[in-house]
Amino acid sequence: MRGRTPLVFRRALSEPLLLAAAFGSILLATTTLVALMTYAASVTDRGVRQAVETAPLTLTSTTVTSSVKADDYARIDRMVRDGITRGYAGVPHRVVSGARSDSYAMPGQEGRERPDLTRFATYDDLRERADLVAGAWPGESPAGTVEAALSQPAAEAMRVAPGGEFAVVGRLDGRTVKVKVAGVFRLRASDGDRWAGDELLRNGTQVGDYTTYGPLVVPATTFVSRFATSVSATWTAVPDLSGLIREDLRPLAASVTGIEATLRGGCTGCTVSTGLPAMLTQLDRAALVARSTMLIPVLQLLVLAAYALTLTARLLSDHRRMEVALLRSRGAGSVRLATLAGGEALLVALPCAVAAPYLAPPLLALVGGTGTPLWQNPGATTFAISAAVALACAVLLALPAVRGARRTYVEEQGARGRGDRQGILQRAGADLALLVVAVLAIWQLQRYGGPVTETTGGDLGIDPLIVTGPALALLCGGLLGLRLVPLVSRILERATTRRPGFAAAVGVRQVSRRPARYSGPALLLTMAVAIGALSLATSATWRQSQDDQARHLAGADLRVAAEQGDTADGLSALPGVTALTPVHRVRASMGGGDVDLLAADAARLPEVMLLRPDLSDAPLATLASRLARGGTTLPVVVTDDLAEERTLVIGTSPVPIDVVGTVRAMPGTPAGASAVLADLTALRAVTKAPAKTTEWWLAASGHDTSAAAAALAKQGASMTEVAALSRQLRDDPLAGGLRGALVLGFVAALAFAVLGFLVNAAVSARERRSEFALLGALGVGFRQMLGLLAVEQSFVIGLSLVGGVLLAAGVALAVVPSIVLTGQATAVTPPVVLDIPWPCIAALGLGVGAVLLAVIFGLARSLHRRGPGGVLRSGEDR
Repeated sequence: MRGRTPLVFRRALSEPLLLAAAFGSILLATTTLVALMTYAASVTDRGVRQAVETAPLTLTSTTVTSSVKADDYARIDRMVRDGITRGYAGVPHRVVSGARSDSYAMPGQEGRERPDLTRFATYDDLRERADLVAGAWPGESPAGTVEAALSQPAAEAMRVAPGGEFAVVGRLDGRTVKVKVAGVFRLRASDGDRWAGDELLRNGTQVGDYTTYGPLVVPATTFVSRFATSVSATWTAVPDLSGLIREDLRPLAASVTGIEATLRGGCTGCTVSTGLPAMLTQLDRAALVARSTMLIPVLQLLVLAAYALTLTARLLSDHRRMEVALLRSRGAGSVRLATLAGGEALLVALPCAVAAPYLAPPLLALVGGTGTPLWQNPGATTFAISAAVALACAVLLALPAVRGARRTYVEEQGARGRGDRQGILQRAGADLALLVVAVLAIWQLQRYGGPVTETTGGDLGIDPLIVTGPALALLCGGLLGLRLVPLVSRILERATTRRPGFAAAVGVRQVSRRPARYSGPALLLTMAVAIGALSLATSATWRQSQDDQARHLAGADLRVAAEQGDTADGLSALPGVTALTPVHRVRASMGGGDVDLLAADAARLPEVMLLRPDLSDAPLATLASRLARGGTTLPVVVTDDLAEERTLVIGTSPVPIDVVGTVRAMPGTPAGASAVLADLTALRAVTKAPAKTTEWWLAASGHDTSAAAAALAKQGASMTEVAALSRQLRDDPLAGGLRGALVLGFVAALAFAVLGFLVNAAVSARERRSEFALLGALGVGFRQMLGLLAVEQSFVIGLSLVGGVLLAAGVALAVVPSIVLTGQATAVTPPVVLDIPWPCIAALGLGVGAVLLAVIFGLARSLHRRGPGGVLRSGEDR
């Protein structure tokens, strides 16, 4: 006895087909779920990294401003730098400072009431971000003539060159300062964000109440010793966020927010301005929403995998119930039988737990995943997920056997016979209870616009009810559909019994006698087809939404910034361009807030502007004709929030307007922006102002702007292209992560469907070998046997395909518009429109049906080849 194989191994080897099916289901479940969890983590981390690396300096930097004097500059400088260092909490960063003096009257204008002015300034990092055009950088000037550098636009406006000297007079102290221009520099275009808001440095001229030229850039030591007289100094922290991970976002946001409180004690005049905490908080929310949204297909697949494994476990338990009853009659107790079933389940599940972490990367690569290496060393978290999933699968596999171990041999014999017409869930009404929960979850998803809600502590968290809503909807929809199986089978039975034909009558009769036997495969197929169709609908909707967003942001196929020398004839000659219009864009005021004012040639708008029809109650051609009417008031089309306004303020001039139409969102403007659209000619007539062209909007044949964009790129033109915006939106990992998860879930769902159907059909055919052998002995041919199996299984296939597609359409209508969000986890503009790709779904149904019919054909062929003699003599009819 000592050398014999343990009972658990011998028992497992006695049912190779079912145990192989269980192994395949567990391996597929663990591998797919590990891949999905790895994918979700990878996508969110990559999205966070990409977002912080591409964020403009205006968002990531922190600026501290304070009034300084020569005697306290060093103290404040140390305090500010120390406070910033503590605020950035170990994140690599660099602090650069700058300061600008009081104003000085330009040469010869000191006696005027409103003279032209200039200022002295110093910048720590100017030499690194600018190129000398002529001369040299200024040296230190502790006394006497001050050496200074000028930007190229400032030197041209002031008409000075390196070596030129002039004198300026202080507006506050009347002190004369002699200046020598040491050099002329040009700012690098790539560092434009660093100088955002410093109009004087960027343009060389600043026009306001006074016209100011400059600044005259001097070394820091010169500035502190000669011009630091209660002037404003700034310190800008430029961080390196490339190493930031999602878990660091909120702590860093809180730390940076605390910089102001840190400085308040020793620098009462210090003010802190930064967009970094808001950006990090929004990014953390976006990452959380993206990860929670990707949990939706994970949970759908989890439900499908659990049911597929439960179905296999039930088949295994049913196949062994007489064996278990005999063991119990021979003295095996419930604990012994449960231990035997658990050991067998672990024997199947443990290899899957070890293999899944290594199989997940190739699976991701196969479906076009995240660029994860084909083979990699999995971490402890990956093994923990794999082990948890495998252990759950082992429990599901052993549970039916443990539950059935309580029956005696006599009870098992009595339980055989005509099958139940309804499963236990239907009899208990669990499907109706699930329907209530699913409806509540989907209602909350639509209400909150995502699966993330605010907790009682004020933090954000994943709402488990919301995130499970779509999976519950698919499950309860499939369960409710099973209630139709007995009804439909009885109707078909009545229709076929009165007609000639062996296969139809016997096949439908078989389904009608034992509907519960076919309910399991039907539910599995229904859910798999529904998940596949829902994945296709979500992917198509997501792609269409990215295109809609790009078209709305661009406003036209191609938008080109106007520059000197641009002409309508030159732009219309670009390859593929079919129409164009000049556009004047300016910030204006309406209703107490700022708005974007767009003025274009109304006659060309229908050919050029990309306005989605559902964004306006009137067609674009009608709106354009209304804009061109003209009159004493300016006809305008406004966004809905401005519909009641009657005055538009351009600069300081109020302009009476006539609102001739409204749109829910204005093409060519950012999401959520208030905007006004007018005819360019009418605007010029009403305001008596030139309203210069600031950009050109172009339309291209077939919306193909590639040739025109390439030609403009060679000219160095600044442009916005729909195709480029679409690529940028689709490449955002946080926005597009859901699509990759759907692809993976789609493939796994079809694999579960085929595997589950194959196992159920094979086991059902094997259990009925005596029946088929007897039919063969009575003269039933291969075609009739094939027809019998085809009728039985086609009932399951047809009902599942139709039910799955209808279920997917219903869930998609309720769920998909709420889970397609921007990369910042905000609502999409223009709103998401559900796109169900019926041709693809039809191809999916035909493909699944063809594969399953091929399985039926193979089973019929196998059964027909078996001679009836051996089977009938054995008397096996299990």
